[in-house]
Amino acid sequence: MIPLFKVKKAGVYGSIQDKGRTGYQRFGVPVSGAMDFHAYHMGNYILGNHENAPALEVFLGGMELEVLSDHRVVITGADLGAMLDGMSAPLWKSFNVYKGQILKLTKPISGTIAYLIPEGGLYAEELLGSASAYPKGQLGSQLKKEMIVYAKVVKSRKFNRGLRTRYIPAYSEELTVKVWPSPHLDRFSLETLNDFFQSAYQMKGGDRMGYLLEGPSLTFINGSDILSEATQFGTIQVPNNGQPIILMADAQTIGGYSTIGKIVKEDLWKIAQLRRGCKIKFKMLE
Repeated sequence: MIPLFKVKKAGVYGSIQDKGRTGYQRFGVPVSGAMDFHAYHMGNYILGNHENAPALEVFLGGMELEVLSDHRVVITGADLGAMLDGMSAPLWKSFNVYKGQILKLTKPISGTIAYLIPEGGLYAEELLGSASAYPKGQLGSQLKKEMIVYAKVVKSRKFNRGLRTRYIPAYSEELTVKVWPSPHLDRFSLETLNDFFQSAYQMKGGDRMGYLLEGPSLTFINGSDILSEATQFGTIQVPNNGQPIILMADAQTIGGYSTIGKIVKEDLWKIAQLRRGCKIKFKMLE
């Protein structure tokens, strides 16, 4: 366990995440884990880490870290204006940090969520088989000012490496995602379903529990409320106000609102990177 960073400014929201906490949803414990699992996976791949190595997940920026030990790190995901001692830090490519340097993630330029990962991953206590933070359940570590963040292993003598440009994702402000149909479609009028799948919805806000959308209001035949049933990352709920909510990694394990579908897994990381004001369209899978 090596002291790696001291948190000078915690920023909007930062937490330690891995692949998530599976097998406990029946007890009401969300899976959690990295919201943009593609960026998280590629960061660990670049460093040669274990695929479940804990990483620092950062929303929107505003974070300042003091480097406590020489190490090798990578930043993947959103471009949050990373600066190392006032100079631009590379993205999607490993680089060295040295004791006494200041690493900042300043503001969102493209996307919403970035991953800061050291070689070997972060050191973090595992609870229910995962290091992923879920503050509402008092599980894992959320970043706070003056907190010390630890690396698992010392830096190796490996060369730095990164992804070729063609493999680096671009985070669009207009997105179309595929949706598996819900068994509740008969609770919506045909006109409402046409509106949903032909219209663009705007990202209004949200957090790791869910993203709120704004667009054509959806109407019900017999109201939104249902007997509670299982939900998951990507479930699209529609509460009584008719505005859809996309459930995210920290979502509750059951819900009592009608659902209109479930976003396919390969599109979830794209949803995670949406910023307020971005537009999203949905395409029904047959």
